[in-house]
Amino acid sequence: MELISCTHCGKQVNPTSMYCPFCGGRVQSGQTIDNPACPRCGTALDCKKQGEVEIDQCPGCSGLWLDRGEFNVLTAESTVYREEKLSEEYARPGISGKIEYIPCVRCGKLMIHKNYGRISGVIIDECANHGVWLDSGELQKIRHFILDGGLEKEQFREIEQNRQELRDLAQQVDDVAFSHKLIHYWNWKRWFF
Repeated sequence: MELISCTHCGKQVNPTSMYCPFCGGRVQSGQTIDNPACPRCGTALDCKKQGEVEIDQCPGCSGLWLDRGEFNVLTAESTVYREEKLSEEYARPGISGKIEYIPCVRCGKLMIHKNYGRISGVIIDECANHGVWLDSGELQKIRHFILDGGLEKEQFREIEQNRQELRDLAQQVDDVAFSHKLIHYWNWKRWFF
């Protein structure tokens, strides 16, 4: 396997590594596509500016490619609350029956499906190294989900789940402690001597 140089420290690292084992810097993958095309319809992507963020949009299907930092900026709670107004309650969309994996716009590897916020119902395509592909209308659904307090609902659900796991663990610890007391009470040496 051919090694690549870390852009931060210059040492040779495995090209499949995300982070350099020597300096901890993010390793840039060597293979990137110069002229990105839509993974759905194959049309060349147009670069557009939305606020201070540059996004790549497909003129054919209106899908969006957002690099990791761009996606984080557009879905940050502070940005959404500042730019959007809530007109109606968020309604979780239904999940389509057909699952189709699409290639990353930057590296060409297949992306994974991910339910944004784990409860939103908006299934996004994500490349771990490069960014996110959003089909037409998905960015608006995500921003509406955030504006309606969806991220807080998920956090509250996780907190309640953690509380229940702690209660179950405490019960198990109590059961083990009782078993130890019972075993030590019936210690044979204590009864015979």
